[in-house]
Amino acid sequence: MRALSDRVLRASESQTLAIAARAKQLSRAGYPVISLAVGEPDFPTPPCVQAAAIAAITEGRTRYTESSGIPELRRAVAEKFRRENCLPYADEDTVLISCGAKHSIMNALHAICNRGDRVIIVAPYWVSYPAMVVLAGAEPVILETTPASGFKLQPEQLRAALDSRTACVILNSPCNPTGVMYTRHELEALAAVLADHDCYIISDEIYEQLSYTCEHISIGSFDAIADRTITVNGCSKAYAMTGWRIGFMTGPCPLIAQAAKVQSQDTSNPTSIAQYAALAALEHAAADVAHMRTCFAERRRLLLELLASVPQVQAHPPDGAFYVWLDVRSLLQGRMSSHQLATALLEQEFVASVPGEAFGMPGYLRLSFATSEEALQAAVERFAAYVQRIAAE
Repeated sequence: MRALSDRVLRASESQTLAIAARAKQLSRAGYPVISLAVGEPDFPTPPCVQAAAIAAITEGRTRYTESSGIPELRRAVAEKFRRENCLPYADEDTVLISCGAKHSIMNALHAICNRGDRVIIVAPYWVSYPAMVVLAGAEPVILETTPASGFKLQPEQLRAALDSRTACVILNSPCNPTGVMYTRHELEALAAVLADHDCYIISDEIYEQLSYTCEHISIGSFDAIADRTITVNGCSKAYAMTGWRIGFMTGPCPLIAQAAKVQSQDTSNPTSIAQYAALAALEHAAADVAHMRTCFAERRRLLLELLASVPQVQAHPPDGAFYVWLDVRSLLQGRMSSHQLATALLEQEFVASVPGEAFGMPGYLRLSFATSEEALQAAVERFAAYVQRIAAE
């Protein structure tokens, strides 16, 4: 039998999806599973968005659209990018609407990468980045961060990694899994390094609206690298629209045109109904976002407070997103890996989490607080009981 694609064979599967699938399997079997692994808001999609989708159906807006997205949504996204992210070049022609932010990043990578190219990824990273780079035919270059650096890429670290084969650098703020956000000063320092190198920058800002401790800044707003920065965002996290699959990006016109070409041959347009729903979200759902952010901020406070009483673990307070990055290295101490710990917590205590291995940094767990306060309380109680049990062994 003829061999399958080397690129696909080398790409890893998503551990977060595998863990979520196992958690659902246990839940269906009747076990009292609490999932802190989920990467989506637990709030309903805003009513104005639901109404817009229903109207799109009843009014017959269910046909193919332009493969890049309906013009009115591209204009609304461009206005959002100009007003909120200070990206003056964003307009209808430099915005591409895709089937989620993940799809946006894939389109951008396929438009950028050639065989032999390298793409710099900061660890801990969102689980899909390395596989996406491999599928685009390039080589992931992982730059590890540390607790001492606040899990943030340092300018000197970036400078040492850049070379003639570097096609792209992927940045993520607020970050999944750590929740860290880069300040204006930190982004200025990174932009100064990138200004001297001819590579693209993909800035994944999907959690932008969920920030708690500092102002969100888009690195594409810095003039020195604005013409090489692709800013990615979407509706999934901000508007509780994960299943609607609407993402969008803006960047230099020639690159967006090639990314649009990829999409036109790959998926064609995103779902027409979801596009009209996304338009309503951008225009009318600001109050819903504010309410959700307030609730997440309170859950963040609660989870950090609860984890502070668990021995041998240390939580890194997130600036944004809805995850706590939990250092469990002292707890492990050669007993097991963080992957084994996450497996044990799920199989024995029915608490789902995601191990650090999935994000390129063993010794940690990612805990989502996109669930109720009651669930957070119960989950940490189970976790503390497990910690107490293994400490006594």
